[in-house]
Amino acid sequence: MNNKISISLGTPEHGWLPVVFRYKDFQIDFDASNVLNDPIEELMDVTMKLQDNEVKRITWWLEAPAYFFDITKNKNNFRLSISYSDDLFDKVTEPQLLHTIKGSEDEIIEPLRLALKHFEMLTYEKRHWYVDNDEEE
Repeated sequence: MNNKISISLGTPEHGWLPVVFRYKDFQIDFDASNVLNDPIEELMDVTMKLQDNEVKRITWWLEAPAYFFDITKNKNNFRLSISYSDDLFDKVTEPQLLHTIKGSEDEIIEPLRLALKHFEMLTYEKRHWYVDNDEEE
């Protein structure tokens, strides 16, 4: 039985990134905006810098609604909690928990790394997705 998550990042257009996420019978498809945050950068942060007993969040803003991917690491165990909010700026209502997935690095983190690799190979006009990976100082 395959316990790996699956995530694919499509070709961005006009500041919108198509995302398809699957885990067993659970699936969400959405287009995330790059206006408030860079979810690609947040994905890189999770896959490269997540420490033990730490939670990192990837925010997929849909311009008012949002999905939140909260990833926790505890030794070799990972947990991905997916929540949804009708309004990213609503500080009163708690986001609705949609799904929680527990697994190993291979089941949770590796698919995120693979999605990032595929995204890096995409060809698109820079104006469609403003991602600045240059760390010039």
